[in-house]
Amino acid sequence: MNTRDFSEMLKGCRPVKDSDGNIVVQSIMGMQVICLTTDAENSLDSRFANPLTSLVSSNSTYGQITFNNNENKEVILPTQMAVLTKQSAQNHGMVKAGYIEPRAQTTYHDAGCVQGGQTGYFRGTQEFRMIPVTMREMLFDKVGQTSGHGNIYEAIQKLGNDTQSGTGNYLNIYFEKYDKKLEQFIAHFERPKNLIGIIVLIDGEIVAIDKFPSFTYAEQVWDLMIRDCYGSLAIISEIQKKTTGKEFTNTYNEMQKTAGKYSIVDLLEKALKKTKSNMTASVQEKIQELLELTFEATLDTEGQPTSTRAPKSYVLKGEGYIGQIISENEFNHLVSIVKRERFDPNAMRDVQELRKKARKQERFTL
Repeated sequence: MNTRDFSEMLKGCRPVKDSDGNIVVQSIMGMQVICLTTDAENSLDSRFANPLTSLVSSNSTYGQITFNNNENKEVILPTQMAVLTKQSAQNHGMVKAGYIEPRAQTTYHDAGCVQGGQTGYFRGTQEFRMIPVTMREMLFDKVGQTSGHGNIYEAIQKLGNDTQSGTGNYLNIYFEKYDKKLEQFIAHFERPKNLIGIIVLIDGEIVAIDKFPSFTYAEQVWDLMIRDCYGSLAIISEIQKKTTGKEFTNTYNEMQKTAGKYSIVDLLEKALKKTKSNMTASVQEKIQELLELTFEATLDTEGQPTSTRAPKSYVLKGEGYIGQIISENEFNHLVSIVKRERFDPNAMRDVQELRKKARKQERFTL
């Protein structure tokens, strides 16, 4: 076991900013998305194959998934991908991300069923979906557990309750209920050029961070990540009747009191600039808090290649957060972190404030 800090895991990355230097924040309801970019030299576009087209999946028993890589390039599996097939077979899902060598086959025995009582094994399919991010915490806790096939059932049940979709043990029921809404959801977000990662906030708190292997990889998985993965957050936000913040309206109303000679157009422009500046400051503050976090990194051996030169997978556990990293010689190809639902960031802030005060105190002396 070793440790990783947040700033090291996202080294080379930076938030996308507008021409005025403000962080670009895309919002829907109570959800905000911050896109990350990096220098071109950090994007290994030619190294990895498209995981959605280069792999075919099969299984021969419940609770496992085998991926065959048909390309001469390596493949990194996106975090917690699922097989939802039209074959007479039981759908399955991954509890983590993965790595498959060129022209190789890898079996993951810590996968889980996501379709209750359906029977049968699937063969040679590319019917991939992403598991919703709201299930991610519970699935990361199952990494390496190979006994039985019910690793994911409890998380599906919680998803069904949170989204009022009555899933039981059937993930497909959630998608069948919300697929049309999720398709519309994609249109709310724009993928910027040279995207390398995403930070997601709910009600102003960071709940998920993803870093991808390359610009090309990010483009390949963007729609599935936004629709299948992050879309659940917006659905739950809507059910809970949460709305986007009123930062612009509040700023405009406050500035209007002292508008003086400004025209409405000028006032709108100034209010917009101030709103963007305030949002940037708020996001920077939340990201800065994470930079002080340290994670325990435990090597994940289930389904990993035997080659010592291959990238390695580690499970990450920190104060209030859990995740996974796939790295190689200190270069981080994939990072996936989520906030534990029960964790209150305000408790972390209280601790950090006490530490700051302690550092300022003079040592006892006579």
